[in-house]
Amino acid sequence: MPAEFRKQIHTVNSEFKFAYGMRLDSVMREIRNYTPQEVRGFILREKDYEKIFRCPFWIAMDSARYCSMIPVLIDLLTDTTYVGLTNANDVTIWCRVKTNQLVYNSANYQIDDDIFKVCGRASWILKRLTKNEFGIIRCETKMEDIFPIQQQWKKWLTTLKVK
Repeated sequence: MPAEFRKQIHTVNSEFKFAYGMRLDSVMREIRNYTPQEVRGFILREKDYEKIFRCPFWIAMDSARYCSMIPVLIDLLTDTTYVGLTNANDVTIWCRVKTNQLVYNSANYQIDDDIFKVCGRASWILKRLTKNEFGIIRCETKMEDIFPIQQQWKKWLTTLKVK
């Protein structure tokens, strides 16, 4: 695994400990015990932002998870299904602020990709896991603009497998 990718996986795991390690409840254990089907279901159907936020943490926990989930995420880049998002009061997605689906707050966590849709979620999670940037999938991004983004991710994955 390339050093940059290994470093980013370590960063995501550190952020997981920071985000959930001080809590007195069993959320860390709950996240660790998700199944691949549950995480995929979160990406495909879950509206609650907290569940989407947890996905990169679960995937980064071990190599079997990210080796199996990264190709799935790359395939999902062309799934433009609108799922929606709730519980996202601390998130800013500009295209959703413009449509009044989210309220802007300068202290919010900004996400460039439209995680109201499956393709945006896949893009955001891939970026969180790898720190690579091959394009942004916004509300108005057309399929002909998504295909090149997906091709870049496929190319990156091939390069990763060679190393």
